[in-house]
Amino acid sequence: MSTRKKNFHFDEADLLCKNGCGFYGNVAWQGFCSKCYREVYQTAKQVQMQHDAVKEITQTYPERSNEHGSADERASLSKLDDKKSQPVSRSNRSFLWKTSNKESQPAVKATRSNTEERQKIVGEFAEFLKSMTRKPAALEISKVVREFVDSVLQNPDLSIETISERVQDFYASLLDKLNNLSIFKDLSTETIEKVMDYTESYVLTRLYSSVFCSPLTNDEERDLALQKRIRSLHWVTALQLDTLIKEDDPVIQHQLDSAITDIIELDSRKSSLDKLQCVVSCSKHIYEVLRQSKQGPASADEFLPALIYVVLKANPPLLHSNIQYITRFTNSARLMSGEEGYYFTNLCCSVIY
Repeated sequence: MSTRKKNFHFDEADLLCKNGCGFYGNVAWQGFCSKCYREVYQTAKQVQMQHDAVKEITQTYPERSNEHGSADERASLSKLDDKKSQPVSRSNRSFLWKTSNKESQPAVKATRSNTEERQKIVGEFAEFLKSMTRKPAALEISKVVREFVDSVLQNPDLSIETISERVQDFYASLLDKLNNLSIFKDLSTETIEKVMDYTESYVLTRLYSSVFCSPLTNDEERDLALQKRIRSLHWVTALQLDTLIKEDDPVIQHQLDSAITDIIELDSRKSSLDKLQCVVSCSKHIYEVLRQSKQGPASADEFLPALIYVVLKANPPLLHSNIQYITRFTNSARLMSGEEGYYFTNLCCSVIY
């Protein structure tokens, strides 16, 4: 019986959003980029809400469902249309996504390392705000960021999907304020970028214990399944993945070990920016491995098989949870383009294989 060898090579275009917008897609977003996925998701969500509302009306008043064109039915549907045109309130969103009560969510204690990293990031953010020449702007940024974090922490019943949605909305809202409000009018582009970076690190470090590998998700189960699957493939060699890696070369092995270390350290970071930096560093070591193995520059087509090989050798802890954490809570603009977006999209693809 003949078997077909799996093809691990693809064009860079295969990584792009299937909506054709030019940004990188993601498996977690069904092949869309974050922007297109949110648009599709919001549309589907509205349609489902409309469907559920009509269904509720017909179930509550079954005798009216057969009175086509009646005045009462037209009035009910008219009211429904009015509600559909109104924005969904936070309380309604919470209700729609709510999956458990407060008692079912176990408390998670921060470890000493978590506390130290959080204090470090909080301190760096405070120092950055102090260094800003426009004190009113710094105070306003501090206020809105802290208020947002507190609003999430004070609502432990929120689902992970709802928190993710609110975090992404907050990033977009803050950026809009920084670009348009008079209090921020003198901020440079570089300063605005730093504000967004520090904000992301601060927000996610504060929320980390509540949202990473949450018991409200099946992330832990998926982690165990992925770890078991990777362990079962320990026998796979670089040659079987159709890579050019020379495993017996000590210099190349050193670079390979560095790549493996980087991807393992992914789980020890709390900030999404630091996690992405681990992915970037790992990827650059892989490109260096390929360059030294072939004595020339490596192509993007050769990168994915080598990344798969590194993932198999490293079997990183909680890999699924880390990918989901980055996907859900990193500022989605980071994952749509650029170096971080490209390498992270490849990492998502490597897990599929």
